[in-house]
Amino acid sequence: MLDNIKQKLKDAPNWARDALKRAVIRTRRRSAAFRRAGGMRRAMDNLVDGVRKKQPRALITLGSAAAAVIAVAVIIISGGGKAAAQEEIASFLLPEDAVNIAAAMTPTPEATYAAPTPEPTPTPVSMGKGATGAQVKAVQERLMELGYMDYDEPTEKYGSVTKEAVEVFQRRHGLTVDGYIGEETYDRLMRADALPYMATVGDEGTDIEELQKRLVELDYMKKATGYFGDETAAAVKEFQERNHLDVDGMIGVNTKEALYSEDAIPHSLSYGEKSDDVLKYQKRLFKLGYLTTEPDGTFGKDTASAVKLFQQLNGLIADGHIGPQTRKLLMSSDAQANALTIGMSGDTVKNVQKMLKKLGYLSSADGYFGSGTEAAVRSFQKQNGLSADGKVGRATMTKLVSGNAKAAPSDKPAATPGGSSGSGSGSGSSGGSSGGNYSSGASADRLIDIALSKLGCRYKTGAKGPSSFDCSGFVYWCLNQAGVRQGYMTSKTWRSVSKYQKISSIDNIQKGDIIVFRMSSSKGHVGIAMSGSEMVDASSGEGCVVRRSYKTDYWRKYFYCAYRIF
Repeated sequence: MLDNIKQKLKDAPNWARDALKRAVIRTRRRSAAFRRAGGMRRAMDNLVDGVRKKQPRALITLGSAAAAVIAVAVIIISGGGKAAAQEEIASFLLPEDAVNIAAAMTPTPEATYAAPTPEPTPTPVSMGKGATGAQVKAVQERLMELGYMDYDEPTEKYGSVTKEAVEVFQRRHGLTVDGYIGEETYDRLMRADALPYMATVGDEGTDIEELQKRLVELDYMKKATGYFGDETAAAVKEFQERNHLDVDGMIGVNTKEALYSEDAIPHSLSYGEKSDDVLKYQKRLFKLGYLTTEPDGTFGKDTASAVKLFQQLNGLIADGHIGPQTRKLLMSSDAQANALTIGMSGDTVKNVQKMLKKLGYLSSADGYFGSGTEAAVRSFQKQNGLSADGKVGRATMTKLVSGNAKAAPSDKPAATPGGSSGSGSGSGSSGGSSGGNYSSGASADRLIDIALSKLGCRYKTGAKGPSSFDCSGFVYWCLNQAGVRQGYMTSKTWRSVSKYQKISSIDNIQKGDIIVFRMSSSKGHVGIAMSGSEMVDASSGEGCVVRRSYKTDYWRKYFYCAYRIF
């Protein structure tokens, strides 16, 4: 029988023998795996256990596989044909049960623990004053967003201003106040629910002192102490009530902006009041040439306009109210009399220019009192024996309209209203005291020299000089030192100025222009152009007055406009 089977296999076609060989090889491999898994004893245990659990599939699979192997040999021996053999072989080589039989006979291997791939340990956040790097820049950006730092181009330098802002943030969030950023402070700062700036009872610091100084200016407090106590809370509530804000006695972003606005309503003499004090101040305004109507003790529109003009020409916040600072300066010998001066515009200026043109001191009249007009006025004053200050006050105006004013010398070219003299040389004395040519460059140079003299001076919110500044305080101080009587304005208020020529393109800025940036509806920045690409400004990010480019992507993004002063 065995010899007969061997002969049949020998006579079988090659494809059948090859198929059978492949089946045998696969069977041997599975047999080896079977032995490694514990042999027949372990397989029987698994099968019995499967049957006991009503899982007979393994037993059926084993029977099917054995039948397939036997069937292949029988079909070949009996000459059953190629098709039948292929079908049976295919069912043996690629059956679903062939996969399960190995699982049935192979014990489930015990799970082995594979250690997870270790992740790199993040570098702990740790920075303080003197630190540098991209993390510092991110911190400054976030502090600006939350109102703890004034808006500016963020830097990678952790200076004193950043440290103070961090301290205020920590105070607001009940953290240890040390001005140092560790994990806890950093995580709290970067969270979406980080609290915006707010000053309230119990707070203490330089920010509180600066806010109190403004409340003193507005006559709501007597002195600044740096501590936010009940007196400060009461003053804030009164300010909020008079300025139509939510009354909570705390200084948040909106109250802070209102405090520094030129529209802030003070706790002082203002529109609608009637008293002997009003009469006293009206008489003084009348004497200085600001009030043109008869003083009557009633604070009406004429008085409000006169007060505002006085404040503007004397370097105060032009709010039209008679507060402590305005009272003090108004009644002092330092009060500047009303006069047309550089930076002013309007019909009155244009009429003066027409008279100067008629007398040969000015080439044309455009209604703007620029450096050219100032030069013409100086020349007129010198030629007519007046004090040559470049301002059109009562004495100068009287002489202009007198009918006997001396005309300009025929050998001197007439000045152009807003710029250089008619010679086009652009030269002249920087001070203009000689009464000769007085170019816009000379006035702009004077402003730039003053600005550069303050490089490195400390940045402080609300400060207006002479040793510390914020951005708007710096512009205010420099303009007044350069002879431009400009009242204090916040960076927001600078957006709506109408008396200076407005420049709409950042690429058209010239030396001496005031550059205005808008970061949000209430936040912004201002600087003084020293060339077509650089500015001098008080930087909160740098912590001091700096010289830098305003043509960076950051400043281009936030550019709002510029104003031509000279």
